[in-house]
Amino acid sequence: MSWEAIIFIRFMGPVLLSAALCGMMYLIRIEDAPDGGRKVQAAPVPNSGGVAILITLALSAWLAGEAGLLSKYWMRNGTQNVLAIALAAGAIGFVDDKWGMNAWLKLLLTGTLAITFAVLDPGLRLASLPLPLVMSGVALWLLITMNGVNFMDGSNGLAMGSSAIMLLGAAGVLWRVAPSPEWAGPAPDLAFLCVTAALAILGFLAWNLPGKLYAGDSGAFGIGAFFGGAGIIVGVVSTIWTAAILFLPFLVDVILTVFWRARNGRSIMTAHRDHAYQLFLRSGWKHIPVAVLWWVFSWACALVAMNVPDTLAIYAFFGLLIIGCALWFLQRLTLGRRLFKEG
Repeated sequence: MSWEAIIFIRFMGPVLLSAALCGMMYLIRIEDAPDGGRKVQAAPVPNSGGVAILITLALSAWLAGEAGLLSKYWMRNGTQNVLAIALAAGAIGFVDDKWGMNAWLKLLLTGTLAITFAVLDPGLRLASLPLPLVMSGVALWLLITMNGVNFMDGSNGLAMGSSAIMLLGAAGVLWRVAPSPEWAGPAPDLAFLCVTAALAILGFLAWNLPGKLYAGDSGAFGIGAFFGGAGIIVGVVSTIWTAAILFLPFLVDVILTVFWRARNGRSIMTAHRDHAYQLFLRSGWKHIPVAVLWWVFSWACALVAMNVPDTLAIYAFFGLLIIGCALWFLQRLTLGRRLFKEG
């Protein structure tokens, strides 16, 4: 097979397969109905496009392993655990998409999944910290990434498009630190799968950007878990601050909105329209400009994460955090106040 064909299959294969599987999910029509609140569509829209993304990722991983594009260690170096948690989280999300699930039950299941990953993964060893502290941090991080992507999944292209950019940033960091393709660690293999997941998301976006198909909780939880697992490996081989930089475009809005609702006596477990991106939509912005705005934030953070030295990552994180918080509060004090007065 020629190199041109191999390159085409490598980069276009996941895109085309994901787009085709999204077509199947569109025809199956597990629908996301309007609720008069957080869900802004005027009519039911097919969802669970995340199933197509995750199937594409899993099938691509298997084929790449068989073709020798992944190292011979990929099924035992930690890469398989990251893929497994993504598929398990996607399954939880699919059950919610199909039959519905109580918010507290979803939190319990995703929390249990995060703890299981932290306990069972033998690769999580940070010599400078006690293991129980590491495992607690890993479980909390996974819970944040899974639910964070889910919270941000309310505008066409925003959550999945930004996640694809974050995954490409993670791949860049992992490739930067990987000693060689024969290294027994997960960095090269996981970098390969991060790029594959981003390509699968690109196939999904062909359906999602026009508003024809949603990712659903299967996509939000699945991709959130996959990025979370990749972020953990980024933290192991680079710094935890580098991983946090990648997720910062979601982290700022999710955490500040949760605190803002709690401070104002509002439930943090019920669906709402108080996130920064939702304020833009409520004020009349279209979905694509809102998504592009978050894509720009995500690219900026990804470029910083890929290029900042490990010794400076903590300063880069807090610098970007201050900028992000300032922008969030500026929007809240201007657009947020105007929307509140208008009811």
